[in-house]
Amino acid sequence: YYDADLFAIDVKRIERWYNEKGFYEAKVENVEELRDDKGRVTLLVKINEGRRAVVRKMEFTGAEALPHNELSDIDDALPIHPGDGFDEDVYEKAKDVLLEQLREHGFARAKVRGRVEVAPEEGSANIVFEVDPDVRFKFGDVTVSGNHRVASDEIAFATGIRRGDRFTPKAIALAQQRVYNLGAFSGARVSLEPLTDPPFAGVRVNVREAPIHTVRLGLGGSAEESRWELPRLRAEYTNRSLLGGLRRLELSNTAGYAFVPNPFPGQYDPSHSGITVLTSAQLTIPNMFVPGLDWINRAEFAREIQSGFSYQDVAGRTGLLYRRAEHTVGLSLNFVRYFQVDLRGTDLSRILQIGGSGAGIVNDCPVSCTLTYPELRYTYDGRDNVIEPTNGFFGTVGLQQTLKPGSFSYFRINPDLRGYAPIGKYAVLAMRVEYGGLFTETANGASPFTQRFFFGGQNEQRGYSSLAQGPKVGADPCDPRPGKSAGCTQPFATTAVPIGGKAAALVSVELRIPADFILNHLGIVPFIDASNVSDDPKRPLEGGLEVAPGLGLRYLTPFGPLRLDVAYLARSKDVFTRSAPAIDATGAQVITVPTRVSVFCPGDTAGCIPESRFAFHVTLGEAF
Repeated sequence: YYDADLFAIDVKRIERWYNEKGFYEAKVENVEELRDDKGRVTLLVKINEGRRAVVRKMEFTGAEALPHNELSDIDDALPIHPGDGFDEDVYEKAKDVLLEQLREHGFARAKVRGRVEVAPEEGSANIVFEVDPDVRFKFGDVTVSGNHRVASDEIAFATGIRRGDRFTPKAIALAQQRVYNLGAFSGARVSLEPLTDPPFAGVRVNVREAPIHTVRLGLGGSAEESRWELPRLRAEYTNRSLLGGLRRLELSNTAGYAFVPNPFPGQYDPSHSGITVLTSAQLTIPNMFVPGLDWINRAEFAREIQSGFSYQDVAGRTGLLYRRAEHTVGLSLNFVRYFQVDLRGTDLSRILQIGGSGAGIVNDCPVSCTLTYPELRYTYDGRDNVIEPTNGFFGTVGLQQTLKPGSFSYFRINPDLRGYAPIGKYAVLAMRVEYGGLFTETANGASPFTQRFFFGGQNEQRGYSSLAQGPKVGADPCDPRPGKSAGCTQPFATTAVPIGGKAAALVSVELRIPADFILNHLGIVPFIDASNVSDDPKRPLEGGLEVAPGLGLRYLTPFGPLRLDVAYLARSKDVFTRSAPAIDATGAQVITVPTRVSVFCPGDTAGCIPESRFAFHVTLGEAF
């Protein structure tokens, strides 16, 4: 209820708020009460702001011991400078930043005070920062506690702190990250010892060792329009001290059964379904040469089954990974051997023999092929939470260039940028932009479809089923026998098999809204995905983007959000399948003709393959 006496106190608060922003002459001149016939009151407050105080001068006292260039750098970092409108909140923040900057320059015991001389009638404010830097500290000895199995010298080396280095709080934070990244500890804390021995600041590393051997088991699954994987089993074994020291061995195996397109009677296709496997062994040797530099060696075996293709591969990878705060740089050499490659409903060896528009897709890889490439990858991760981010930025870019021995020659680039920002207290705006380009040595040069760009599915373009957007090859020709397939005047394809593209572009936007008012830990996520997959990396937006708005539900669990997304393909593009050899219903060898794939296809008519406008996805974890 409105109380005029209480609002008189609010009037004083309004004036004080203006004072805090530098308007020291601000005055409420009038308050008008507007009443309606329902007993409601609208208050119209008229205020004269007056002149705002501007910072005319800013001085530092007690900072004579700092070199001019250091003091200039510290000054540049402050959020307030002469010429700015004075703001008490910004002034208080400036004192905190000044203290932080002094500590980053080695003054661990620095103190900062300040005063402001305001002349409201002149509209000026003079700021004086009173600095007591004390002595400049250097790092002293690093002392380790809590370790039983891992040698103290190895842990101290991992911190990257050496006696005599200039003290900085950032070095302490980086040391804690590096110790934890060793993977041998369930907890790690790096802090300063009491500053009783200037100019040296001792460092204390307190660790809690994790078990040497760890076995973890997991059960999961996923469901999409054209592929279900149920169940999916995962087993992991970790040895954190292989042959002593900090060498870490990780063995993992993920196995599941892929139902194509789904497990329901009458739709399940056993000839294109089967067991999927990803088995890997990884050996990590940390702190190679310098702290934060890891040498990683990895061997893999995979059996992949998708709705349009399947293959198996063995791979060997070795590389160096360097991490520093939010930055990660990796350089690796990869050798991959693909075998038992199969495109659904097509004869790869015949494609290679006959050639034509589809031959370039599997050139040099009708059944098996070899891929050798170094990869350079840079990642910046400034998110506040890796699993459920609410603020920050993430960016990564990968560069590949094939080498011999190998069946292909191309350069591949794939940048991916993501941003997160809170919208008030009740929502998070998440945005993603991705580009992919695969540049072959010649215009129609071969490229392994396993390295081409596929969009569609739970993490990219959710308006399509898994990997279904973009170029396709025709398979399963229509039945030419009378009465079997209406309009089958030519060997039209009845199935469109995705083969990926050499170019890809994606823009995704989500609004993640907590819905605890409906159910605890529930979230509602409206989203929109816009993307394109084509074969010209110089023109990734050719023909425009396909757009799919949608709505998702999230149920937050300790392992990440359980996610259901449903999307509607509002703007789609028709594509025509590429010709490919196949065997029709009569047993004859034919070459499918280019066949339209569209959301506008009439049902049960040869010459047009219908594409669904709706797609749903069930999985664990956010889309990005």
